[in-house]
Amino acid sequence: MTGDHRDEYARRVDRVIDHIREHLADELPLTALARVAAFSPFHFHRVFRGVTGETVAGFVHRLRIEKAAAALRDHPERSVLAVALDHGFGSAAAFARAFRARFGMSATAWRAGGAARWRQRWRKADQRLRKAGKAPRGRSRQTVRMNVRVIEMPALRVAAMRYVGPYGAHGLPELWRRMRAWIAAHDLGPGPRVKVGIAHDDPSITAPERCRYDAGVVVPGEFVPDRLVDIVEVRGGLNAVAGFVGTAHEIEGVWDCVFARWLPGSGYEPDDRPCYEVYRGDPSVDGRDVFRCELHLPVRTL
Repeated sequence: MTGDHRDEYARRVDRVIDHIREHLADELPLTALARVAAFSPFHFHRVFRGVTGETVAGFVHRLRIEKAAAALRDHPERSVLAVALDHGFGSAAAFARAFRARFGMSATAWRAGGAARWRQRWRKADQRLRKAGKAPRGRSRQTVRMNVRVIEMPALRVAAMRYVGPYGAHGLPELWRRMRAWIAAHDLGPGPRVKVGIAHDDPSITAPERCRYDAGVVVPGEFVPDRLVDIVEVRGGLNAVAGFVGTAHEIEGVWDCVFARWLPGSGYEPDDRPCYEVYRGDPSVDGRDVFRCELHLPVRTL
């Protein structure tokens, strides 16, 4: 299979993954997902597993559990049953079995401190990854004080490339290098280029090797993508926006501060939309490793 064909397969599977994310509470039959990918239903299961390393059913099940875990943590006022039903589980018993199998504890224990312990476990794993790659973990200059504003953001149409793996400095700089080269080679019309990085998974819940991130550029409605990019629709709504200046090793710490320090007293709660970063103009600052961007956390009023 040529590189062009592999890219096309990956793009089609990514469309299915995005469809699953938007319809977690719905029935997701294999035949319908195959139509989204424009593959034969007979072969689609093997294609999906070959591209992602997971079966379709396994991916749907994992995503439902992980998104439900985030909802339990972020929305304590919602009942466990309501969260289970909102994420595609038919009963409280089925959800309880699946949750314990994934996290080794009940949903109630998760809310009573288990989520924090799970996050600490992930942090230790991430530190081992960084140590193995000799990537120092910096302390951002913004982890103590930050200026967060809440604004209404429009929907965005983004031409994007996708990366699967740990967030941070492990693979994202190379993804952005390829995306910038693609932007430079295409006429996207007049006006400044607004670039967007979309984190589709919560790295404190999803295993680092399964996290998905899109690097892209806002394009007009009539833009037709080529084989190297796909179109990602970013829904509009209220966003909490924090400015960031630092390195790829530091950005995680600022995201943590938005959630841990700003959010609890803000009068807002996380909305069910992915977090993303906005890069305007030239993001580089004081050298090749330091950059500036806006961190966008979708929110809704409590």
